[in-house]
Amino acid sequence: MNSAFYLAIRSLWWHRSRSLAVIFSLAIIIWLPATLRIALNQFRSEISSRALSTPIVIGAPGSRIDLVMHALYFRSQPATTVTMSEHALAAESVGVTAVPLHMRFTTRSQPGAEGAPIVGTTPEYFTFRRLTPQSGELPALLGECVLGADYAERSGLGTGDTVLSAPRNALNLAGDYPLRMLITGVLARNHSPDDDAVFTDLRTAWVIEGIGHGHQNVDRQTDPSLLLSNDRDDAASVTAGLGVLPYLEITDENRDSFHFHGNASEFPLTAVLAVPFTERDRIKLLGRFSGSRQLQCISPPQVIEELLSIVFRIEQFVLLFTLAAAGAALLLLALVLNLSLKLRAAEMQTMFRLGCSRLTILRLQSAEVLLLLTSAAGIAVAGGLLARSTAAALLQQLLL
Repeated sequence: MNSAFYLAIRSLWWHRSRSLAVIFSLAIIIWLPATLRIALNQFRSEISSRALSTPIVIGAPGSRIDLVMHALYFRSQPATTVTMSEHALAAESVGVTAVPLHMRFTTRSQPGAEGAPIVGTTPEYFTFRRLTPQSGELPALLGECVLGADYAERSGLGTGDTVLSAPRNALNLAGDYPLRMLITGVLARNHSPDDDAVFTDLRTAWVIEGIGHGHQNVDRQTDPSLLLSNDRDDAASVTAGLGVLPYLEITDENRDSFHFHGNASEFPLTAVLAVPFTERDRIKLLGRFSGSRQLQCISPPQVIEELLSIVFRIEQFVLLFTLAAAGAALLLLALVLNLSLKLRAAEMQTMFRLGCSRLTILRLQSAEVLLLLTSAAGIAVAGGLLARSTAAALLQQLLL
């Protein structure tokens, strides 16, 4: 058999153009379903692990899938918001840590880097997700933020730089005005959606939304139309609203001037992550909110399983069409190989006259086919493994 493989290798090398064409044709046929399977397995693993690590999500009534996608993957927006008072209800539950989330804004897009979601939260979030700074430190003051590893790499920003928020409505100057935030650190890579987000505290997120604002002193050369007050008896008492500047910026000089209007218990949140200490605490929390009309309390693993069941039904149709195309391509390749063998009939006849048995000739032909299939399968699997991360990321963008 070794001699058959040797002769098969020499024959394939002699007809290398034809051999390469057959190998790459077979590789493409094998690569598509193999890559789809590998990417879907990784997609399922990544999306399920994130959901399994998040016991409960609390939010406003509406689409359960949208709420989970928002709270876990920072995608989509819930129809309405909840408030800090409703976060307090969860926080008051014995044996539960409630982590508030506010995510309604993104950073401003830069050349080569799309905007990242700005997540307003509390220090408990970093503990819950096991996020630690790779450089710098976590935000501690109003107007500070920390970047996820992927967004920092993509944008080229780092500790000590600044990043601008993007307004949702450029015409609403009195509302969500751009805020220039100081980057205090970059998080270590966590291989999760946290790597592509910007984190700040809740108060900073509320400033972006326009709930909080501040003032800064300017000199008398400032355009009078931009001034909120102008004490003619005091040369130093000239005050301008920060809303008249191209963007807001919170500095050590004006940080104390920032304040919030309204009842703090009514300030908005987009979701609350509830982390019960025990299974008993989880069941009690689900039961507590089960009859609420203002809130929905859901288990992310159940929602993700529902989503994956839809995704994998679609996968079955894709694989069915792929197999049909592969079958047609294999028939075509079988025809090509058959024609090739007929063209080599004189060569096979010569080998038979030299004393080779028909079994030896069959072994030689089988060795050639086996080498072609093995080479094609190797290329297809290698290509699938190389494309695994990219394909899984593309699936997340398309499906989440």
